[in-house]
Amino acid sequence: MLLRFIAFLSLLFGAEVSASWWIWGRSPSDSLHVWYAGFWAFETGRLHYWVPTLAVAAILWLAARYLFQRGHHAEGAQRSDQKKRVAGVWVLSAVLSLLSETLTSGIYWRSNKSADLRDLFQSTWYLHRVPKASDLGWPSFQGYLWPHLVPWAVVLLLGLAVWYLWNKRKRENTG
Repeated sequence: MLLRFIAFLSLLFGAEVSASWWIWGRSPSDSLHVWYAGFWAFETGRLHYWVPTLAVAAILWLAARYLFQRGHHAEGAQRSDQKKRVAGVWVLSAVLSLLSETLTSGIYWRSNKSADLRDLFQSTWYLHRVPKASDLGWPSFQGYLWPHLVPWAVVLLLGLAVWYLWNKRKRENTG
């Protein structure tokens, strides 16, 4: 169980770095590339908020998994119950991951560490026009969130698909 948990955290970390790399790579060369010493200096600002948020989600996930297992053993569950339990853990994991990523993005957006990134998403580069006061805040956050969240979700889903297929193949070879 611990090895799977570490693998899942590694997958989340890979999704986070990939999504930030997507933002970094799409930005103009005279913006983030100049404002930060490098990609990892840029990413460290997000990871500063990502680690505690993910830790809370991980604790919730472990607690839910423990409760699912406890209920499973108490009922003397059958095979169909086990599939429901596993599906429940996967759905819970996906929801907690998505919520932690969205929450982290919101917290990061409101922090001082994202000032340069906010400037970029509230500029003519992103808006394709001179920004108005109504473009600041939530509209510009949405402009940042979607280009960050979509690659994050794609990497996470691809990783989970590979994980599922690998485990399925492993089960077929052993049983």
